[in-house]
This record gives sequence, structure tokens and C-alpha cells, in this order.
Amino acid sequence: MIYWEDMVLDEARESPERYVLSAENIKAFATEWDPFPPHIDEAAAAKSPIGQLFAAGVHLLSITIRLSHGIPSGETASIAGRGWDRLRFHRPGVAGDELRARVTHVERGPGSKPDRGVVTSRFELLNQRDEMVVSFDAQVVMLRREPLAA
Repeated sequence: MIYWEDMVLDEARESPERYVLSAENIKAFATEWDPFPPHIDEAAAAKSPIGQLFAAGVHLLSITIRLSHGIPSGETASIAGRGWDRLRFHRPGVAGDELRARVTHVERGPGSKPDRGVVTSRFELLNQRDEMVVSFDAQVVMLRREPLAA
């Protein structure tokens, strides 16, 4: 079991799996979850500043989370997510992009109880040209190996 104290900081790790965006999966996701015309219709997308069909931000976030779960980490003492900060969409994800996730644990902080701590991890979604597509910091509450004395 990997506890709060065991989390290695400042070591970037990438997903071995890749996700290829296609017009079909962009439209399928957006039709159900974010039916903004440039996400579901090529003609509308062609008139947008992007000039082509592009993925919804929530689709890109979902891909980031899914790919991050494929990064080998072992069993962790994670309890729950606490929140996301510094969410940025750096560039659009378009059909043909091959995406991968990179996760770096950047900080350990105290938890709300003596047996818990918080780890902040930077999540990044990169395309095949090593360009940043999405980034955000996520906080996860974890059990401590050795609870703080009361």
C-alpha cells in the first residue's frame, strides 16, 4: 500500500496508453454531453476560429483522467478527490490528435484529520507534437502511514 508519506514528488510519469481523437468520437461525446455546434457539426466548426471540428473541454478532461488511470502506481491509500485548481485549455483537441497524459505529484500537505494528508498532482494532456492541450492541479486526500499525534 502506498500512503501519503510514500508519494514521490516531482517525478513526471506518462500514460503508456494513447487516445486518438476522431471526428466520430468527438461528435459522439459532444452529442450527449456538450452539443455546442462546432463539436458536432463540421460546417459549424469550419466557421469557428478553430476552423475544424474540435473536442469539448469536458471530453478532454475525461480523456486525461482515463489515461492517468493507466499509469502504473500500485495500490494507494487514496480516500477521495478534494478538488481541481488551475484548469487551463491550452489548445484545441482535433481529429487525428494522439493524446497522452502526464502526471507529476508536486506537493504534500496536511489533511483535515491526523490520519490524513493531501497530495497535489499536476495533470497534463499532451498531443503527438508534445504540445500541452489541457492542464490542471488535483488534490487527493490520502491516509497517512503514521497519523500525527493529537
